[in-house]
Amino acid sequence: MRKFVFLLCFVFLFASCATFNPSKEVFKEKASYNFKEFPVSGEILYQAVIKTIYSHNFIVEKENKEGGFILAKRCFQKGKRNIILLLQAKIIPEENKSTLYLSALQTTERLFIADRTRFFLWIIPLPGGGGKEASRIKEGEKVIEDREFYQKFFKEIEKEIAKLKRKLEDKEKK
Repeated sequence: MRKFVFLLCFVFLFASCATFNPSKEVFKEKASYNFKEFPVSGEILYQAVIKTIYSHNFIVEKENKEGGFILAKRCFQKGKRNIILLLQAKIIPEENKSTLYLSALQTTERLFIADRTRFFLWIIPLPGGGGKEASRIKEGEKVIEDREFYQKFFKEIEKEIAKLKRKLEDKEKK
């Protein structure tokens, strides 16, 4: 019986030491929907991406036009939950085409309100006692791997590219 208990403790000890191995997840073969090539210059694609981001009520937090980098954020409130969508775009220009890489991260936060009021005999509130205190707690964070999300975003960017091309053609005609 002692050997069995010792063996059981030994197994639990090694099982608890198991760690997450990110290299297996990163290099696992999965379908990737977050990039697309466009037959335009990097400058036109950058303008189209910025217009699309702004037209969907994102706030641009960081951008580097020369490096083709954009970091944008949008917040949604559902009851006591805040959902923050962080969108990162990277444009890699080539000779006659450009590749756009998009990555989206969704963070969920919950708002808690704690009542710190002090009471006498659990009925009468005491003066100068506490009040209410609000705090946010992060519930979760996940990378968006939804194919439909990226396809819709790319379609909107294609529409903006078509508008920009029409504007350029109109300027050349004049």
